[in-house]
Amino acid sequence: MYIDIPRPSSLPPDSDKEPPPHLSGSDGCEHHDTVRTLRSLKGWGSSTKHLANQLVIEVPVNSYKHVKKIKGVGSAHRETKHFSSTTTMHGPKRIFYGKGVARAFWVLIVGLALAMLIFQIVVLLQMYFSKPTLSQVSFIVNEGGMDFPAVTVCNFNPIKKSYVRELNASGDLTGATLEYLLQTNMDAMFVFSNLDRNNLKQTHDEAETYFQNHTDFQIIKFLRTAGYDCGEMFLTCYFGGRRFDCCKYMKQKVTSLGKCWELDLQNLAPEWMRKQISPGSESGLQMIVDAQLEEELRGEDGDANAIFSDIYENGFRYYIHPPGANAELTSEGISVSPSRTVYSAIKTISHNLLNRKNWGNCSEHWPERYDTFLSYSASACRALCIAQYFNDTCGCAPFTYNVDGKKKICAPYESITCMDNHMLRKLNGTDYLELPDCTECHMECQSTSYTSYNSYGDGFNRGSLEWLKKISNKTETHIKNNVAVINIFFLEMFYTSYSQVQATSLTEILSDIGGNMGMFLGMSVITITELTLFFSKIFWIMFSKRRRQYMYSKKAHEKEKEQQLDDAVKEFQERRSRRNSRENISALSNYSNRIVPLEEFQKKFAYKNGNSMDNLSSTSLDSVIELKFDINELRRQLNQQSSDGIARIRLPTQTTRPNSTNMDNYSSGPPIFTIEPLSRKSSQTPSPPIRGPFYQSSK
Repeated sequence: MYIDIPRPSSLPPDSDKEPPPHLSGSDGCEHHDTVRTLRSLKGWGSSTKHLANQLVIEVPVNSYKHVKKIKGVGSAHRETKHFSSTTTMHGPKRIFYGKGVARAFWVLIVGLALAMLIFQIVVLLQMYFSKPTLSQVSFIVNEGGMDFPAVTVCNFNPIKKSYVRELNASGDLTGATLEYLLQTNMDAMFVFSNLDRNNLKQTHDEAETYFQNHTDFQIIKFLRTAGYDCGEMFLTCYFGGRRFDCCKYMKQKVTSLGKCWELDLQNLAPEWMRKQISPGSESGLQMIVDAQLEEELRGEDGDANAIFSDIYENGFRYYIHPPGANAELTSEGISVSPSRTVYSAIKTISHNLLNRKNWGNCSEHWPERYDTFLSYSASACRALCIAQYFNDTCGCAPFTYNVDGKKKICAPYESITCMDNHMLRKLNGTDYLELPDCTECHMECQSTSYTSYNSYGDGFNRGSLEWLKKISNKTETHIKNNVAVINIFFLEMFYTSYSQVQATSLTEILSDIGGNMGMFLGMSVITITELTLFFSKIFWIMFSKRRRQYMYSKKAHEKEKEQQLDDAVKEFQERRSRRNSRENISALSNYSNRIVPLEEFQKKFAYKNGNSMDNLSSTSLDSVIELKFDINELRRQLNQQSSDGIARIRLPTQTTRPNSTNMDNYSSGPPIFTIEPLSRKSSQTPSPPIRGPFYQSSK
C-alpha cells in the first residue's frame, strides 16, 4: 500500500513539537468490527493540544476483544440472579442489576410499594374478619295475591256478669276475691308498681280460703270460661265481600285481656279466603263485633264492683300478626269502641337476617335449655327466659311470661313477694328490678310484621242500623251501644323485604388483594408461586449440603460448556478475521514500482503495539493492525529526504502468526509491515528495505 503525501510549502509553527500521546502508538489499538476504517482526526487547542492530522488504517482480525470475566457466585446468589431475571414481580430485577444510586432508588420504591401493599392487605383482612353486613331493601310483588294475616280480637271486658253469678252460686266469692283472680293475668310490672301490698295480702288470704273450699277451681280454667264465647262476640264476618261463619275458623286464646279469639285464615279457612287478590277494603276482611256491655260488672243488684286493670275504654282490641305467633308479643294492637267503624290498611314487612354461620346474629332454633312447642321468636324466648328465672327463684311464673303454660302461674301476691325479696335492687336511691338479660335470645332469622294505617268513623247511619238490626236481631239501642265494625285489608299488593347480606365475600377480598398486588408490585398468583419456590430453594440451600454441592457442580459444568463454546467461536472468528485482514492490507499495495525506499525512514515510523506478545494470554486475539503517525513529522522527514513526498507501506509475502491455543511455544517473526519513503524518480522496482529493528503490531 502506498500513501501519497504532498510536500508542504512550509511547516506549521508547532511542527517540531512531539505528537500527542494518543498518536504515539503505545496505548493499544481499539476493537472494531469493520474490515477497514480510514479516518482523519484533527484539532486540539493551540495552547494545550497539537494541531495534527492522523491517518489510521485498521484491519480487524477478530471481532472479540476479550472474554468477560465472571465472578464466582454462591448457590444463593445464583438462585437470586435467576429469580430476578425470570420473576413476574416488578422491582427485583432492577434492584439486582442496579448500581449505586439506581439500586438505592429502586430499593426505596419497592420498599414503599411493599409497605403500602401490606397495609392494604391488613386493612382488607381486618374488614373481612369483622364480618360486616349490609341491609338490602326489596319490594316483592305477589301476583297471586297477598297472604292474609291472622287476627286476634279481645273484649276489654274480661268477665261476664252472668258467669260471676253462676260462679258465686255458693255466695262465698267476694268482689275482692274476684278482682284478685282477674289480676292474675295482668302484667307483672303493672301489678308490682300499682298494687297496695297490705290490701293485696288480705285479698290473697281470702282467695286462698276460697281455693280451699273449691278444690276443683283452676285459674286457667277460670280465665277461659269467664269471657265471651265466639257466637256472643261476633255477629257476622265477610271476606272479599263474601259472608262466612267467623267462629268456624276461630280458636280460643287467653291473653292479658282474658279470653280472646284468633281468626287464622291461612291454616283453618278454605283456599279462597287465604289471599287478598286486590287492594282495598272491599277485598279484605270485615268483622262486626258485639261488646255485650250489659254483661259488664257494675256493682248493681248485689253484683261485684267494676274492676279496673289498665284499660280505660269499652270495646275491643285486635291484633294483626303472623299465623301461630303470640298476638301480644308480636303486635301492638288496635282499639275500637262501640258505635264506631275502623279501617286498618296494612302493609307487610318481612325481615330476613343472617345466622351466626353467615356473619349474622340471629337464631333459627330455640336454645338448648328451652323445651317448648312454640315457634321461635325473640320476644317469646325472652318471656320464657324470665318465666324460668321466676320459676327457679320463687317456684312459679307470672301469667304474662308463662306463654307456653308449662309452669305454675303465680298469684299476684306471690309475684310481688318474689320480686320484693329476690329481684328488687337500689341504685342511687332508686328501686329497680334486676331481671335476667337473656342474651341467648337472639332475633329470629325470619320474621313478618304488619304496619297498619288506621282511620275511624263514628256512629251508624240509618241504613246500616236497619241492616244490623236485621242480621243480629238486636235493638237499635243495643247496636248503638255495643256494635263496632272492623275492616282489615291490604293497602297494596306488594310487601317490603329487608334482608341482611354480607357486605363483602371471600371472592371480593381476594379480588381486592389481587388488585393491590398488581398495582403496587405487579404480582399475581403466579408471582406468589415463584416467591414460594424461590424461598424454598434458598432455605433448601441453607440447610442441605447435598443441594449446595449439586449447585456447585452444576455451575462448574455450565462454565466449562460456556468456555468450550467461546473458544470454538473465537477460533473461527480469528481465522476469518486474519484472512480478511491480509486481503485488505494487500489490496492497498497497488502503488509498488512507483517509488523507491528511503533508508532510515523505517526507524522513525516503524509501529509497535502497546500490547506486546509477552502479555498475550491464551484467550487474547489479534484483532486490529493499526498504523498511526504524525502527518507534520512525516512531512518534515520527507522534506529532509530526497523523495517526492511518497511513502510506502510494505507487507511481507508471508507472516508468521502466533498459535492462540499454544502461546508458550510462540517466537517472534518478521514484522507485519514497514514504512519506506520513495522517490518518483527512482526505479519502478522499490529497493529492499534496510535491515533494522522492526516491530510487530498486534492487538
